[in-house]
Amino acid sequence: MKKGWKIAIAIFIIVLLIVFGGSWYLSRHWKPILNERLQALVSSSTDSLYQLSYDEFDFSWYSGNAYLTNVSLTPVKEVYEKLKITGDAPDNQYSVQIKSIKIKNFHPTRLYKQRKLNIDEIMVQDPTILVMNEDLPKNDSIQPKEKKTPYQKLSRFLKELHVNDFTINNLNFTYQNNTLEEPKETKLKNINIAVHDFLIDSLSQHDSSRVYYSSGLNFKMDSYQIATRDSMYYINLSAIDFSTTDKRLKIDRLELEPRQSKKDFYKVGEKSGERFDLAFDSLLIKGINVPELLNNQRFHAGKVNIAKGSVEVYNNTNYARPPANKKGKDPHQQLQKLAWRLNIDTLNLLNTDIVYEELSKVTQKTGKLSFNNSTILFTNITNDSLAISHNPIMSVAMQTKFMNAAALQTNFHFDLASDIGAFEFQGKLNAMNGRTLNSVLIPLAEVEINSANIRSLAFNFKANEKDARGTVNFRYNDLKVRLLMLEEEGVIKSKIASTVANSFIINSSNPTALGEFIPGTVYYRRPSTYSIFKFMWKSIFQGVKTSVGVSQERESRLKRTAEQTKQRVEDTKQAARKVGSFIKGVFKKKEKE
Repeated sequence: MKKGWKIAIAIFIIVLLIVFGGSWYLSRHWKPILNERLQALVSSSTDSLYQLSYDEFDFSWYSGNAYLTNVSLTPVKEVYEKLKITGDAPDNQYSVQIKSIKIKNFHPTRLYKQRKLNIDEIMVQDPTILVMNEDLPKNDSIQPKEKKTPYQKLSRFLKELHVNDFTINNLNFTYQNNTLEEPKETKLKNINIAVHDFLIDSLSQHDSSRVYYSSGLNFKMDSYQIATRDSMYYINLSAIDFSTTDKRLKIDRLELEPRQSKKDFYKVGEKSGERFDLAFDSLLIKGINVPELLNNQRFHAGKVNIAKGSVEVYNNTNYARPPANKKGKDPHQQLQKLAWRLNIDTLNLLNTDIVYEELSKVTQKTGKLSFNNSTILFTNITNDSLAISHNPIMSVAMQTKFMNAAALQTNFHFDLASDIGAFEFQGKLNAMNGRTLNSVLIPLAEVEINSANIRSLAFNFKANEKDARGTVNFRYNDLKVRLLMLEEEGVIKSKIASTVANSFIINSSNPTALGEFIPGTVYYRRPSTYSIFKFMWKSIFQGVKTSVGVSQERESRLKRTAEQTKQRVEDTKQAARKVGSFIKGVFKKKEKE
């Protein structure tokens, strides 16, 4: 080997030894200094309420990498107790335990010379965070301290704190409410968070485009379950993915799950009303205005897609409703009462089955209405006064398969500015076999369709929280019904009643044999306990009854006849029982004689 190469290699080795040796010396020399700075930084930024500890702190001055294990950030009990006495203690305390923290390239020379902490990457592994909440009284006699921004607290030590990528893996979070007599906990598990371009300096504290001082934040969680306040339902969420960079929220599965069966729901809850069972395979919200949401509590989204769902609503009328008035409680009216300002441009509900079931108190049978494979488009969902001033109408367009038998198209227009909850609804049902409706008519109306060829049914209504006015155009032929309300087991009059109804009361076709078309003109006054869905269904049904010849006057007469028939049957049974008792008595006397 030539002498020049030997000298060059020797010089290179010496330089490496000097660099690594110097790095080792500086790392060893600067470790206590950095430790002191970290402790001072934590103490200053938290007003001495928290202390920092860790098992191992290794770093290389040469590479700018650092590694911490078993990091702990805990509140100082003595300081907190003093703050409670003065009335300055915060309502929340935080306890943080972290398995490891890896720091990549923290640029030591820049930190030393310019007091700027610039880090390429921070990775936090297996952190556990406990938030302890206690509603503490405040001391009004002490003047509140001026709140400082994070930059104002850090500026004593650093001019700038910048992290390119900050990731948190497998976070377990617990919120503990100690204000209640029995402390309650809310737990979130297996959370992953990625923060991009995190910056605290003199300018970023005023940058409204940043979210918590970052240009982008991603939040992911495998699953989450919470019980509703009345303890009747669970809310289940699966695969939650939220990104401020993409301005979207994605959930793979969303459920509102009743905690009790249909049989036990009303016994446990001890109240009337509908039981809801909802499930959707996906929820995607696009165009979220994140700064507005975080800073002003205004939720503005461009588009919401909800797909592959099922909605089941069940009502048991055996449980008497309290005399509560539903006035002012329709969905578009409740929307205006939300604490948060809401503005969603469009909401698409895709491929969803909707079912309404009701157990009749009279027949003790369950009627069922279904809307299969429904697609529903909502536009202008808002309670923002400025948006309402520009466009006060929330529209809903629905395409579905009614009773899984015929295509149904409906449109709704809700006046968000109306004081009486005004709204309109129109729709058209295509041809179907009328006997399909027996699953709802027999249990809830005590009417059975023996035959009916429904050609079309169109309706158009204007309604509000008090009443509905509109028309129903019902076109059909070969209608034959059986009036179960006039029947009693074992009574031959049932056949006569149904024959009379089909011959003289019910119109067998519309238009009639003479070509006359009978529209169903409706004025329906809303019972105070009816939900908006039941109100609309009953309004349409009133028009159907008018079209087939069962006017309100005739219906009242039929009901009176039904009651009289049942009373006569009962009188006949009682008379028969008396005669039987008399005959038995006579034979007993003969036996004794």
